[in-house]
Parts: sequence; C-alpha cells; structure tokens
Amino acid sequence: MLKALCILLVFSSLNLRAQLEDFGVIDFRKADSVARSYHGASLNNLPILASGLTSELETEVEQFRAIYYWVCHNVQSGYGLKEINDRNRYRLKDDFEALAAWDRQFKKDLIQRLLQDKVTLCSGYAFLLRQLSQLAGIQVVIINGYGTTPDMKIQDLQSPNHAWNAVLLNGKWYLCDATWSSGYIDLQAKRFVFDFEPAYFLMAADRFARDHQPEDKEWLLDEPEELQ
Repeated sequence: MLKALCILLVFSSLNLRAQLEDFGVIDFRKADSVARSYHGASLNNLPILASGLTSELETEVEQFRAIYYWVCHNVQSGYGLKEINDRNRYRLKDDFEALAAWDRQFKKDLIQRLLQDKVTLCSGYAFLLRQLSQLAGIQVVIINGYGTTPDMKIQDLQSPNHAWNAVLLNGKWYLCDATWSSGYIDLQAKRFVFDFEPAYFLMAADRFARDHQPEDKEWLLDEPEELQ
C-alpha cells in the first residue's frame, strides 16, 4: 500500500527534475549547526534525537538537512562488514534463493550493529535516514538498486548491491545517498574515513542516475544525461 502511494505521488509531481537548486534561497548553515550540536548522540532513543535535530528548524528541507548531516557525520561504514558482505555475495552469486535469504538476515544484523555501535553499511544508512525523518513527519523511502563506479558496471553485478533514499519535500521527490556522502573505506588502512560529500544531498535526478540504478525504474525520476 505504501509503495503504491509513493508511486502515485511520484507521478502527481508537476516537476520530476527536482534538485537542490529548488532550495537556493535556503541557508543550511543553521541546520548543519544544529546537527553538529548533537554530535556523538546515542541511537538509544530515536524519537528524542529526531526531535532535537528538527524542532528548532522551520522548513522541512532544513529539518531533513539536519538529519542527513547528522547521519553522515555520526555513522560509519564497517570494513569488516564490507568484507563479510562481499565474500558471501560472491559465494552465493549463483544461488538466488540462498543469496536472498542471507541478505535478509544480514540486513537485520546491520541494523542491530548500527543501533549499538553506529557502524553499518548502505542499508543501515538508508534505514536510519528513513526512521529519523519519519519521526519528524517527513516522508522518506528506501530504494534498492545498483551503485556503480567507473570500474564497476551494472552488467557486471549479479544482484542489487546498494541502497539509498528518496524524500518528499514540497510535493516533489528528491534523491540522496547518505552512504556516499558520509565518507569512504580506506581499503589499504582497512578503516572508514569521514569525508562529507554534500553533492549526493538532493542531487539532480539525471546526475544521480549516472551511478545509481534502482530496481524499480519509477525511482529514476528522470533519464540520465550523456556523460560529459
């Protein structure tokens, strides 16, 4: 039912090419400052955290920015979790049912690790962004699909390997990826490095589609432009 409602709202939007420029008059410095004031906050009580991050901010986009900024600066990807994920996805790549069953359990484990230690992978980032946003009254959904790089093409992937979010603001859907905004895993040092990349916050849909391909094509929102 929720998925059907989301798709209906997508098609009811007058302008699907939603992007950060729609909020050009918004100064996000206050939202970022509020998020920084809660740095290190626990995930033991998500309603309290969501309220603290948003109650002082007037607009939904500022409230969402504070949540997004907090998640990107307080949750890290786990190198060990990535190794486990990569190893098992490769081991089960030819057994779709076994891979799907393992993936479901692994996602549950990721959420538990996230809430305990603020360490997770992409599905945990997407989950937390959705939970905090919904507690603040902002509609956010999780999108599963393929995250690609210049060295990793979608045709080389056996199954979806990434998760991100769409957020409804002022009647339009916007795309964002808190995982890719938060930083990166230094494979040589085997550790996560916080390095905030704001480009994936409400990125234009055509640009987003260059390295994000959703399972449900409705969430493309627009066709990708030719690479420059």
